[in-house]
Amino acid sequence: MGKILFVCYLWGTRGEFLSHRISQHTFFKTLEARKINGRTIIDSDYYGKRFLMGEYAQCRDIIPPSHNIVVPSHYFYEDLIKDFPYASFVSIRPPKNLDSFHKSLYERYYNYRTTNLLELVGECEDVYKRRFPTASESRVKDFVISILKTKQVTFGDISCLIEGLKPTKHNKEKLMLEYRPKPLSKETIQNSLIIPYEKVETFPVESVIDYVQDPSKKQIDNRGSDA
Repeated sequence: MGKILFVCYLWGTRGEFLSHRISQHTFFKTLEARKINGRTIIDSDYYGKRFLMGEYAQCRDIIPPSHNIVVPSHYFYEDLIKDFPYASFVSIRPPKNLDSFHKSLYERYYNYRTTNLLELVGECEDVYKRRFPTASESRVKDFVISILKTKQVTFGDISCLIEGLKPTKHNKEKLMLEYRPKPLSKETIQNSLIIPYEKVETFPVESVIDYVQDPSKKQIDNRGSDA
């Protein structure tokens, strides 16, 4: 049986970028991804991106991999450990500088628009399921159809519309500023290798591999993770 590494992160904190970066190591099966407007979008992972789309509660056909895999996830250690007792967990610590984080998020997400129909539909589905995790498929479909009827929509516009707001620059900035990634739980910190948001581009991947092979090594990295 292969090893599973969950890269756990709060929305907007570049978890798909980090997942792809780690997966490029020869220890893991590489994730296929696209680079768009400063964002990394993983096309699929071993579990079909279920852990990014609010579908984990319905995920009961969990099949262990035959090779080492990286799985990006909006769920954390306390959510996953029961079904994945032998998995390893990397968790991204929320950003320290919210001004810098919001500026980056606005440019790579709120102000971004796509001409790719599949990408647009996928974003609509992800946003709706993130906002309404128990929504029926028909409700999700109705929302997607309503967005497809709108011309030149940005991802920030989608966020506004799902909240019942007019898709104006003011409202996009309002939603952006309201979003503050919550702190990681004590349980997650104790049972994960912690990587600060500010270090997703520079944290040594070899340290992640060492941790997966020997979980006790996370203690050294966690003590210095905020340096």
